[in-house]
Amino acid sequence: MNTPSTPAHRDSVLRIDCDGQALVGLLSEPAFASASASVSASASVSAAMATPGPGTGVLLIVGGPQYRVGSHRQFTLLGRALAAAGVPCLRLDYRGMGDAQGDQRDFEQVDADIAAAIDAWQLAHPSIRRVVLWGLCDAASAALLYVHRRRDPRVAGLCLANPWVRTATSLARAQVKHYYLDRLRQPAFWRKLLSGRVGLGAVRELLGKLAQSRATSTSANAANAAKAAGGASAARAADTRHYTEQMADGLRAFGGPVLLILSGKDVCANEFLDRCRDGGPAWQGLLDRPGVRREDLPDADHTFSTAAWRAHVERLTAAFVRGVPAAA
Repeated sequence: MNTPSTPAHRDSVLRIDCDGQALVGLLSEPAFASASASVSASASVSAAMATPGPGTGVLLIVGGPQYRVGSHRQFTLLGRALAAAGVPCLRLDYRGMGDAQGDQRDFEQVDADIAAAIDAWQLAHPSIRRVVLWGLCDAASAALLYVHRRRDPRVAGLCLANPWVRTATSLARAQVKHYYLDRLRQPAFWRKLLSGRVGLGAVRELLGKLAQSRATSTSANAANAAKAAGGASAARAADTRHYTEQMADGLRAFGGPVLLILSGKDVCANEFLDRCRDGGPAWQGLLDRPGVRREDLPDADHTFSTAAWRAHVERLTAAFVRGVPAAA
């Protein structure tokens, strides 16, 4: 008779107060005191890894509109895998999402929620002295906005998966570059067009995307005007610039290590890379900044939806957190 294996993690609820409203956090922690026991119990993390720096945990920010479990339970599984590897992980519902109180808000409005989660975690577990922020899509954007606006010294590192930098123009450019141009190179497309099997609507859509991709977005113009008028320091005090400009500042100024995970089969990742190449002075050279480590998963989709892709992300994250400098 097989004996059930002992879980390598333990989960508990962490109550978080944010401006008088209750948030719900799920904390996954190592079940064993020995990091080596935790590693041996986790099939998804290499036993060759060293133990994580003392007092460092992962705060997993959830993109919206969804809650702390994530698509196909990816955040639950990631948090537990990290805990099994000896790295505590807290994931939360920010205000208006999941079981949290308050009005629904988007990723540009969660600075207070992130700060409140770190506060509550440190109050309940004083050994947690520094955190790594982990975010997918607009949660990665929220992490960059947070470090830009708050300059929180407790944030020791960033894990950014397929960051969101979308505008109507950026989406059109990504679609033209990574989809429509590829179709135009396919003989099958031209055969369908000449035979009448490609409708006029599809042709009009392509022409519309080409026109839109050459446009300059109104929000980008407003952002550049604000930057020119007020300067970077004044803009940070009451930053009204486009969120992508603030993200770029956050990435450029952040002093800790950054892990950038990009899926090859994802429009958001393509938009991000296009922004880094063509987004103007604010974005130039960011991928070459010291401390930024880029990991590409060429066949992966936006949410790393297979077991193999998920395990790869788990290994990358655990190894990255183990390399973050320990608290002084």
